Amino acid sequence: MKRATALITIAIACTLSACGSDPVRQYFSAPAIGSVATRGVGDELVNSMNGILVPDIEIQGDSVIGDHRIPKGHYVYDDENSKGIWFTGQGEYFYMRKADGQICLDESKVCARVDYTLGKQLSAQSLDSFQQTLLYNGKIGDRITLGYREFANGTARPAFSNNVDYDLSESKVVGYKGVKLEIINATNTEVTYKLLSGFSN
Repeated sequence: MKRATALITIAIACTLSACGSDPVRQYFSAPAIGSVATRGVGDELVNSMNGILVPDIEIQGDSVIGDHRIPKGHYVYDDENSKGIWFTGQGEYFYMRKADGQICLDESKVCARVDYTLGKQLSAQSLDSFQQTLLYNGKIGDRITLGYREFANGTARPAFSNNVDYDLSESKVVGYKGVKLEIINATNTEVTYKLLSGFSN
């Protein structure tokens, strides 16, 4: 099964100063503790990793900077320095000037004030070599099977992969390596659960 590494998007509104700070490596786990989610067979129930939050930007409407038009839409982080944060997407490349928040064209240095929203997302390119995930592998009778996987540099570590069966007639709460799930409903095709705790990191 192909590994999807860009699963976690952190929808965090941030101030200009917060988004302008240097990216910092942090620990992430999804979904959020206490949330209820539904996943299909083979889907990730819990995913944890170390990574870096980087800024992203949503241009609210088609914007004209000098003679150039930047289409509305989402643009991803490319680079930054003390003066600005560079974004790319839809064939465009521009930067947000940190001094005043204006959007500037890289080559001409022409800048303008446009409507945009800054956020942060987990950079897939920055993911740490170690990741943990718990998968839903289906249900037979009262028993469900979860699969545990570890990844190094995006590649599964076979020696650290395991399948574990749980009898739901004994308890609706199941756990593995610190993860605790309350199983709300389970079928042959999907499971609905509440995440009580994440991996012990």
